Amino acid sequence: MNELERRGLVLRVTDPDDQRARLIEATPDGAAAGRYMRTLIGWFTDALADWPRQDRQDFGRLLARFADDLTTHLAALDDQPASE
Repeated sequence: MNELERRGLVLRVTDPDDQRARLIEATPDGAAAGRYMRTLIGWFTDALADWPRQDRQDFGRLLARFADDLTTHLAALDDQPASE
């Protein structure tokens, strides 16, 4: 959640029914990103619909591995000092 907030995609707002609690609200950029992701996932679903089950599972496993590795790589880049 902190990463989404840091990137300006969500905000933490006070729960009107319980002032001690916080709710998560999408920013306009976050809402647009959500619409984009739903569209993209729909395209992937349609494109893979005729793939055999095992191929879809293998693809999902490899895609998750790629996403994890990419996330780690990007986090390492964020940790590097800016070059001048």
